[in-house]
Amino acid sequence: MIPVLYKADATVFTTFGLGALSDSISCEVTEERNGAYELVLKYPVSGQNYAYLANERIVKAKPNDTSHPQAFRIYRISTPLG
Repeated sequence: MIPVLYKADATVFTTFGLGALSDSISCEVTEERNGAYELVLKYPVSGQNYAYLANERIVKAKPNDTSHPQAFRIYRISTPLG
């Protein structure tokens, strides 16, 4: 599934929100022991929706092949050193 970006106050995730992040380099979801999920998304600066990525926005993605899509809040944006 291609991750989809939504505004911070979104509550309904049936549309494509601010846009699909189809040019993502990678999108990895890990599940911790207590069942909490965490998403690590690598997105190029030259990507179509790069300007829309901001803290508190929401990314919808599937954690694995069998689960339903989950909403992940952006809490940190970092830039690569290289």
